[in-house]
Amino acid sequence: MVCNALRKVRGSYKALKIKKGQEVPEISFKETSSIHYCARTFTLKKETLSLFSINKRIKCSFRIGPHQEKYLNQGKIKEGELIRRGKEWFFNLVIELPEVPLKKEGTILGVDLGENNSAVTSNGTIYGGGKLKAERDRFLNRRKKLQSNGSKASKRCLKKTSGKERRRVKETNHCISKALVEEALLKEAKIIALEDLKNIRKRIKGNKRMRTRLHRWPWRQLQCFIEYKAQNQGIEVVYVEPQYSSLTCSRCKKLGIRQKHLFKCLSCGSYQHSDRNAAINHCKLAESVVSARAPVNVPMVAATALATSSFL
Repeated sequence: MVCNALRKVRGSYKALKIKKGQEVPEISFKETSSIHYCARTFTLKKETLSLFSINKRIKCSFRIGPHQEKYLNQGKIKEGELIRRGKEWFFNLVIELPEVPLKKEGTILGVDLGENNSAVTSNGTIYGGGKLKAERDRFLNRRKKLQSNGSKASKRCLKKTSGKERRRVKETNHCISKALVEEALLKEAKIIALEDLKNIRKRIKGNKRMRTRLHRWPWRQLQCFIEYKAQNQGIEVVYVEPQYSSLTCSRCKKLGIRQKHLFKCLSCGSYQHSDRNAAINHCKLAESVVSARAPVNVPMVAATALATSSFL
């Protein structure tokens, strides 16, 4: 327990990022702070959790769901974290699971992420995001009204509703990621192709309302959920460059016109759902990456764009 306490203090000071020559502040911990437990300081037997304390061991009942019980039977318990949320106590376990070998044969499932449609696959499955978008707008407007009020009642209401939007978005992302992995298993896919959205927030342009809405959208959270759930099923996740994927025709590789959810190619005359067209392009890019396992040759889209512009 002394080692765990030292580790807790060291981590807190490290989070402050104190520079050389700067005065080291004094830190304190609240009664509701989390407590770290290693494998030597706690035991879990069936529905009883035994925790080491300074005076004596504390034994308490431990409720667990069938989903978590499956992981407990598969893996090995390494460590845990005791936390308090409101009036309830939770013990988060870290479990070491055996690695699942990746599939060597199968198809590739491309996925395109967005705001109006949370995810669209190359097979044509659409996971709508309009309902969640409307709920997040309501949460934002409600917070603005309560914060501008400043009364004690509004502060109590803000505290009561704190984290509701985050939990709602997290639940939705868990449902979508689970459905995507199940679809990949149904289609016998060995790879899920996602778009590399790193530094996308720096490239977002628009008015203040647009930037506020898009900067709060948790694309990376959804990708992380898809990644770890796919790896548990032996499916590899590959990230591809999304540039021009929504403007390039998946059939003839020429640039076309996108109007909301409709994509029209001026060369071959094909009409497709714009998000599905992008997902198919991600699928083909991932296929070239896997087959070559080397830097992919990016097509000369600039010359094609000039030719299309002159044609228009």
